[in-house]
Amino acid sequence: MLNWLRRQAEEFGRSGSWARVRREHLEREPQCIACGRARALEVHHVQPYHEHPELELDPQNLVSLCGEPCHFVFGHLLNWKKSNPRVREDAERYRARMTEYGVQPED
Repeated sequence: MLNWLRRQAEEFGRSGSWARVRREHLEREPQCIACGRARALEVHHVQPYHEHPELELDPQNLVSLCGEPCHFVFGHLLNWKKSNPRVREDAERYRARMTEYGVQPED
């Protein structure tokens, strides 16, 4: 997995430190912030990498979202061309509501 991430980083102009930063982020935030799942996680950039490459490795710019459906719903507002600068607030509000209703992650 680590070698694959390094190849992806090189191919897309990412920092050579991305694989390490991603791993460290997932250790700090090991669940989807929206639904609580702990599998198939994506490390999402709040401020998109292609718009703010200087924030690529900034821990404050990273959130954990499950690949399906939370990354698409909360991170991209149902459109891969969009970004959600309030992803953390929106996801945490959703998770609080699910907790209130007693809904547990499907892991």
